[in-house]
Amino acid sequence: MVDIAFATTQVDPAERLAAWRELVNRVFLPLAITPLRATGQAAEFGASVTGSDRGGLRVWRVKATPMSAQRTVRHIRLAARDDYLLALHISGTAAGAQDGRQVSLDPGDFALFDPTRPYSIAFRGAGTFEHVIYQVPRASLDARGQAGRLTAFGVPAASSAGRLVSPYLQTLAEPADPPGDLPAQAFTDAALDLAVSALRATAGTGSHPDPRGRPLIAELKRYALAHLGDPALSPAAAARASYISVRQLHRLFAREGVSFGAWLREQRLRRCRDDLTNRQLTHHAISEIAARWGFRSAAHFTRAFHARYGITPAEARLRSTSTRFGDRPVAR
Repeated sequence: MVDIAFATTQVDPAERLAAWRELVNRVFLPLAITPLRATGQAAEFGASVTGSDRGGLRVWRVKATPMSAQRTVRHIRLAARDDYLLALHISGTAAGAQDGRQVSLDPGDFALFDPTRPYSIAFRGAGTFEHVIYQVPRASLDARGQAGRLTAFGVPAASSAGRLVSPYLQTLAEPADPPGDLPAQAFTDAALDLAVSALRATAGTGSHPDPRGRPLIAELKRYALAHLGDPALSPAAAARASYISVRQLHRLFAREGVSFGAWLREQRLRRCRDDLTNRQLTHHAISEIAARWGFRSAAHFTRAFHARYGITPAEARLRSTSTRFGDRPVAR
């Protein structure tokens, strides 16, 4: 459901740029926005944006005349955001930069940016551009392994990974029709799994996995998934079951860009979330669900769940049964 919708056509031409800057800095991120027009043509600036929620993600769809956006150290000090930005370009061209890397985006290409560090992106060309931004909780991508190292690597739409992932991301960002028909959390999880895999392949961190480790790590994961409900499950227990050392276990998971502990926590949280949003399980207390999937403490579970999804377990359960899921006031 779209809960923020704004277009500069709603205000006087002389106020459009100022109104756009104010909105972006208030509801998205503090940024320095500059129209890429000739001197004296700022009044021709035009932009629109919609904002909506998709299964734990925030989705922004922007259409505008050429402009640039820059996030500096000063902006970061003004407002820190604990998110990543997965930028999917739809039409026009874009050029981004972060961490000493530069990336060009054509329609269908996507890249990752980290707003806790300076970055910039420019949309040039003669006409309007369209751009989608997935605002992803940091814990969600970090659980998938070293996302902070994947900034400003572009995944081309025409690449083997891009042909698979880009259409999925574009479809996921489309408005729900009917409005209440939002994709389930599992679909956004799949989108993030695919996007991170594509980014890792492009960055070269996942291009040459050791084939000898594949059966072993698959065996470790099967054992862990079969014992998720055991709060005593540990790296030592999983390693012992596969007749390897704990050091070897950590080395195998490190090749996938994630620790055993982070991977295990992600699996438990996903299953807790699925149970919390299952209307057939509303008679089970939240603490029961947490214990079922291996969390020793309800307080620890609540903290981990909030860090991962941005809401408490109780809020997740309430949203799943509410017809007003994700409702927020519409910006005018």
